[in-house]
Amino acid sequence: MLGTGTSAMVGLLVVALVVVPVLFGVAARADAKARRLSGSRASDAGVGRSVADVAGPCDRWRQLATRAWLICGGASLVAVVVVGVLICIG
Repeated sequence: MLGTGTSAMVGLLVVALVVVPVLFGVAARADAKARRLSGSRASDAGVGRSVADVAGPCDRWRQLATRAWLICGGASLVAVVVVGVLICIG
């Protein structure tokens, strides 16, 4: 019979396994957007837009991507640890 601690561990594992693919998608999308904006930074400066006009959104997308990658990695680590603990218990 599963104890309360084991049920909590399984719940934590489920949450971590839901968070990982969602944040992976967010991180990949934000990373691609930041790369696209940084690539267009030079061409937009030549068209008449200043580099500062493009740098703001690029930095925000880069920060979002960094946070999402870190949280995704942390949730992956939590999932691995929980699976290890559940294997040791079971």
